Amino acid sequence: MSPADRKETEVRRMLAGPHPRVPTDLAARATARGRRLMIHRRRARRLGRLLALLVLAALVWAAAAQPWLPSPAHTTPRTEGW
Repeated sequence: MSPADRKETEVRRMLAGPHPRVPTDLAARATARGRRLMIHRRRARRLGRLLALLVLAALVWAAAAQPWLPSPAHTTPRTEGW
């Protein structure tokens, strides 16, 4: 008997045998878990969007303010004596 035939007969035997008992509250638990997963995913998406907006606002501010440049001098340099 080949390994494929052995696997097939084992699967057929498992399917023909008694089925395991399913808990009565399985559907309710699955629904509650699915609801929790949807809430967590929704919160994660909102947090990601908020972080993206904050990064975008910081980039716009940095482009407008250019904080990496030195501040302009308040007085002009003296040109006498040159």
